[in-house]
Amino acid sequence: MRATAGSWKREPFTEGVALAYRAEFSAAQFERLREGLVPREMEDKWFVYYDEPCLYWHRSWSGKPVYRLRFAFDGGMARVVDAQISRALGANEAELAHQAQMLDFLICNLMLGQSKPFPRPPGLNEAAPGVFQHHIAGTGYPERDT
Repeated sequence: MRATAGSWKREPFTEGVALAYRAEFSAAQFERLREGLVPREMEDKWFVYYDEPCLYWHRSWSGKPVYRLRFAFDGGMARVVDAQISRALGANEAELAHQAQMLDFLICNLMLGQSKPFPRPPGLNEAAPGVFQHHIAGTGYPERDT
């Protein structure tokens, strides 16, 4: 069943900051994105839904908005023409570059079934490997430093 804005608790995405993220998706891939994600268990960290022309990403526990992607369609392809991160997160320039990589990881792995490595943020110092990834994505993919 396709996720909608009413499928989970959420706060509206009101103001964003541009991310340098652009991507193209086939019709089949875009259909998977349109399905969205509704959390089913504690490890499901994201609520994602499509409300034309945008795909919205919210943290599942808090409902806080994180990402908004606007799509345009051309020749059977869906292109991301605008990607934003919530201004409330206060990301600086270095964090914005990392967030674009994180968004790519989340889309490819959580929604499209790919296996891209998790992009560790610069300077991350965690007590045990994988703890930060589990917090962000609830996953255990191989990791790489960005």
